[in-house]
Amino acid sequence: MKKINRLVLFLLFLFQISSSYGAVVTLVDNFQVSNGDEHTTVRAGLSINTDREVGGVQFNNDGTKMFVRFYRDEGGETDYSFIDEYDLSIPFDASSGTYAGDDERCDLNHGLIGTIGHNPFDFYFSNDGMYFYFANRGLDGTLKNSVLRFDLTVPFDISTCSYSQRTSDLLTDANRNNSLAGDDGLVDSHKNNRLMGVSLSNDGKKMFIITYNGKLLEFNLSTPYDVTTFSVNNNAGIDVSSHVSNPMSIEFSEDGKRFFISNHTSDRVVQISLNAPFDTSSHTVDGFVNLNTTGFGNMDQMRHATFSKNGLMMYISNDFSGTHGIDQVYEFSLACPFNIIAGKCPSITKGDRTGMAIAQIEVATRTIEHSTDTALNRLKWIRRNKDLQDLSYQNIKLNFSNQMLASLSEAIQISTKEKEKDNDIFYWAEGSLAFGKVRETDTSSKKKIYTDGITVGADKFTVGDGIKGLAFRFSQNDVKVGTAGSKLDANTYNLTYYSTAPVKDDRRFLDTIIGVGALKYNISSILDGSKLNGNRNGRQIYGTLKIKEEIKKDDHTLIPAAQIDLGYTLLSSYSESGISSMKFDKQSIQSRNLRLSLASVEELNNKKYKMKRHGKIEYQANLHRSSNIKYSYIGDSASGKFDTKLNSGALHNINGEVGIDVIYDDNFSLFFIYELNEALGKGYTQKIHLAIGFLPQKNTNFAFKIEADDILKSKYIYTKNVNGLDIDFYLLNNNAMRPETFDEIALNLRKVF
Repeated sequence: MKKINRLVLFLLFLFQISSSYGAVVTLVDNFQVSNGDEHTTVRAGLSINTDREVGGVQFNNDGTKMFVRFYRDEGGETDYSFIDEYDLSIPFDASSGTYAGDDERCDLNHGLIGTIGHNPFDFYFSNDGMYFYFANRGLDGTLKNSVLRFDLTVPFDISTCSYSQRTSDLLTDANRNNSLAGDDGLVDSHKNNRLMGVSLSNDGKKMFIITYNGKLLEFNLSTPYDVTTFSVNNNAGIDVSSHVSNPMSIEFSEDGKRFFISNHTSDRVVQISLNAPFDTSSHTVDGFVNLNTTGFGNMDQMRHATFSKNGLMMYISNDFSGTHGIDQVYEFSLACPFNIIAGKCPSITKGDRTGMAIAQIEVATRTIEHSTDTALNRLKWIRRNKDLQDLSYQNIKLNFSNQMLASLSEAIQISTKEKEKDNDIFYWAEGSLAFGKVRETDTSSKKKIYTDGITVGADKFTVGDGIKGLAFRFSQNDVKVGTAGSKLDANTYNLTYYSTAPVKDDRRFLDTIIGVGALKYNISSILDGSKLNGNRNGRQIYGTLKIKEEIKKDDHTLIPAAQIDLGYTLLSSYSESGISSMKFDKQSIQSRNLRLSLASVEELNNKKYKMKRHGKIEYQANLHRSSNIKYSYIGDSASGKFDTKLNSGALHNINGEVGIDVIYDDNFSLFFIYELNEALGKGYTQKIHLAIGFLPQKNTNFAFKIEADDILKSKYIYTKNVNGLDIDFYLLNNNAMRPETFDEIALNLRKVF
């Protein structure tokens, strides 16, 4: 009975492993790149005399070109083989490839066939596409194991290739047997001393090779990308002979913390993780995937493994000498970047993924800043031009079904009526445009920002020379992340209450801002040519206190000020659709700023209009710049949930602005402000504000009503009489906590004859 139980547990274990692989690695398609032994064109675009025994496969950075290196020339017309180019109509989709033609390929003629022979294996492109390298293996015990470099005059244009340099023999006893890879016990001339794979670090300062008998060696390059300056690192290296036999290639993840070895004999890909990027002194073998199965295309002559730029796709070359009879490139999708083992998915650490997550944080905090700045701009304008208005009556009506609130509302309205002087309310509108860039960092792609918004508001003077008002702002945000086409589109809706009141005679004032908002995100991430879509909503609340003092001298006014901003945004959970999709939990975003500023105002009046020019310089300390995102990979639940802390913005910021106010005799007014916000070391944003206002005549009435029973309701009412024609306009919102929605909009025209 015990034996049966053990057998059942063993079978369950095997079944679980197989299922987890199937969820992590999925066969998508295959693409023929050579006719193998055949001398006829089977697939459109193939040269009649194609090379055979496909080897390394690589892509340019945007995935529009695929390069395939062959081991032998089929026709026998030359001693050297080629690297062929395929143009991809869909980035990183090998099946969309078209052969670029014989004129676009690279002839691997290095002129050294009499010295080192020509036995090319794995090859590697530098990040900038100006160099490529291939491993030349020595056969029959000859010491001809070298890495060769070819240079290109145009990035990733292999038709411009030319031989540049090579290493001396890399598999001497001194190089092989003194590192952490261990001693192999072989003489230099042994036939198993064969160089198979090569790769370089992103900065070109390290080179890695793997040998036929499973020794992975690490070399330092004293001159980046110059392989002639190599020296072995004896404090690094890995013995992988227990996991591979006859390995074909080495391929690193983009961050250098993981690499993959393709194994020819067992048709498997082995995944190994490193404790530090491109540092083989400490490692963990994660596991392997066997590709010689029905689900993975029954590959029985696999050669090399490579990945798309972001690691969402894996490509394996399989040559003609197996059961398939032709040379092919197989394409696999992965549940998460650079991972083929269930439960080993990596966290978000860099690139467009991180850039998109940070962009969502930045839109939330920027929306609060823009809504606050718009209200403060309005208050500053009124203070600069306070002698030109007579706004003494607040036409705001509060109706509550709750008895206590109703009593309080009635008391407020009675106290207001006792002091009413006039029923004029000043209404205004402001349009704003913001654009800027956030630089690329070690963890995030660069971002381009474009935001336009419109704000409408109304306000009045209160008792004691104070001001109160309400403003509604709608904005559209377009953030482009990276260069592959990822973008974040966001619509934001904010309702802001603002006020100012003197705290010391008529020179020192306290500004107060309180607001609520809603956000709607449309998220589109383009990774390795595949689109991942998602939609997300958000709610936010924010407030500001600003103390300022006006120091007047002749026509000039200096205004020193101190300000503190607080904000809180809650983003909803959402799931992406697409390859390597993720599920994100709810996310809270806090903002906390301290600002110190000095503004200046100068009066410039003439007979036709009154004009004031003004400027400001401000220091802003962003005291809370981090937010945690919690997420998981939909295709690999075994990896669990990640919790990653992301930082956005800069601690120190310098903001400057210049502007002008113009007041015309017919009570029409406008102001213009240009603002530059510099996040030190991170990027910048430029903003343009253009506002118009008009002081209504006695035949104009305005009201903003708030009613509350179970929920808070609001109504905006505007009434005007023009030459006996009554114009009524109102907006009804049955839930004031959702300022982006309107339940009823009406416009009425009436004429009495």
